[in-house]
Amino acid sequence: MTRPRGSVRLLVAIGLSIGLVAVACGSSGAGQNPGQTGPAQTGSVSGGGALPAGLSANLDSLTSYQFSETLAGAASTALPAPSGGYRIGGTVINKPTPAYWVTASGGAQYTVVGNQAWTTYDGITWIAFDASDLTLAGLLPGGNYDTWFDAYASDFKAQGDESKNGIACIHYQGDRSLASHYSATAGTAMLAADLWVAKAGNYPVSGTFGLAGSFGVSFDVTHVNDASNSVAPPTNVVSIPS
Repeated sequence: MTRPRGSVRLLVAIGLSIGLVAVACGSSGAGQNPGQTGPAQTGSVSGGGALPAGLSANLDSLTSYQFSETLAGAASTALPAPSGGYRIGGTVINKPTPAYWVTASGGAQYTVVGNQAWTTYDGITWIAFDASDLTLAGLLPGGNYDTWFDAYASDFKAQGDESKNGIACIHYQGDRSLASHYSATAGTAMLAADLWVAKAGNYPVSGTFGLAGSFGVSFDVTHVNDASNSVAPPTNVVSIPS
């Protein structure tokens, strides 16, 4: 039996959004995390003071990188990862041809090269679909950075120089005013946030944000501009039935 194209498109969309909606819409009474207001602007990092806004745009200036993210809990001493955390990882190529490969909890994988896109749920057979039908940008680290870190840039203060993921960084830490963005809930005093920003390039390298045992997000950017980073079209591809 052939499957209508719209049905396949819907299945892809569900696979992308199922974990993201749970994190964005509820946080065990700790208050919802608002999205970024206004357009992002490329900022620059100084050796002290508050975190500049708009740093996620600098990720697009990199030639390539790998990333990992955990939603609804982060693997760190401040944010122990609870059971069921939604994990995302992949490789991003910005130059010369934009491309990325993303894998998510549950086994779903997505590959985009230029204007071509494919998805698989078994890691063997890939389904080709129109890249304009769906964007995966929300799964890349820049989107979560804007929502969880950039929106509260003025609440982060520089702590000093540190190396993170092998990259020279400035370590920023969220101050106590972060709790004021959430509804009054027992335990908000435990809200913790740490962020590392590359000194050369001013892009986010690593971060954790959340309330231990309740909600949170973490991300890491690694293998920056590594020559081994690559994303290629899959070989075992079937077309979406018409």
